[in-house]
Amino acid sequence: MVDRVDAGWIARALLGDTIFATSLMLGFAWQRGDVPLSKDAIFRAIELNGVAVEKTKQAFIWGRRAAVDMASVEAAAIRNGADPANRPPRTLDEKRDDYVRRITD
Repeated sequence: MVDRVDAGWIARALLGDTIFATSLMLGFAWQRGDVPLSKDAIFRAIELNGVAVEKTKQAFIWGRRAAVDMASVEAAAIRNGADPANRPPRTLDEKRDDYVRRITD
């Protein structure tokens, strides 16, 4: 199964930086059963890394939530100040419209 996740947009809105998009996607994949590690092992690795530990864990948790209820995660991002107009295009029609708008501008 392939899913489209606007991880950078979500990470910036909920955690303040797109750097957390990778951890968000790890949580998403883990929730879907695609990562053969325990949550405790992942959290321990985050702790051993020692960089932005709490936000990285939060990103993982947001990713897990996105895997089961993307609409509520996107709604939380919007409530936290993310502009839905800045969300990357998802569908082919949205991409086409985005390209036309940018070329026209």
